[in-house]
Amino acid sequence: MTRGTIVMGAQRTLAPRPRVSLRVVRADGGPESQVEMKSDQLVCGRRGDLPLPDDPFVADAQARFFFSGGRLAIEDVGGGNGVFVRIRSEREFGVGGELRVGRQRLLLEPVPAAAPGPGGVMQWGSPDPGVRLRIVQILEGGVRGAAFPLKEGENLLGRDNGDLAFPTDGFVSGRHALLSVKQDRLTIKDLNSSNGTFLRLGAPVFVEDGDQFLIGRQLVRVEVKSAAA
Repeated sequence: MTRGTIVMGAQRTLAPRPRVSLRVVRADGGPESQVEMKSDQLVCGRRGDLPLPDDPFVADAQARFFFSGGRLAIEDVGGGNGVFVRIRSEREFGVGGELRVGRQRLLLEPVPAAAPGPGGVMQWGSPDPGVRLRIVQILEGGVRGAAFPLKEGENLLGRDNGDLAFPTDGFVSGRHALLSVKQDRLTIKDLNSSNGTFLRLGAPVFVEDGDQFLIGRQLVRVEVKSAAA
């Protein structure tokens, strides 16, 4: 997926804009909703152009699709539980960033270095001085759940085994994603999981054909076709 910095209000190109449609994908096999983007922007939310009315985790206006320099882009305008994009390749994941895997919402935090006690001896109960990052589970209502320290090197996330295991989440694959730590830098790679790995948007990004976004509990797939297609 090609991403880049978006300049808001960029000058419009003369090339015809692509044709864009958005589809809400139903995991239960129920009827899907689909809308075409017919103007300069399209809003997803409880009261948006693409309505998501029955999801308590979606704001009235949660995500905005718009054109920047002739390319389609998306931004989170609702805050709250955020908008997440499905990753297609290995991505860097910064402190304060959030991840969606299955039904899990996960936050990346730094682990402060343990302070030595009298005589320079590390105190019992202090964080492992070799661990600098951890993943924290965020439960419904924003309550913090389990915390998973990330060791240097590879950390496997999966359902039944691994360094981060979620055995009761049927939407997490057995080997779902790999989190690689090198000092204070973390990258994440999806391991061809069934339901994907999603990163929260922190700024507007460009959208490519086939991109998928989690908006609340709704999975939205975007189709971008050239005007001549």
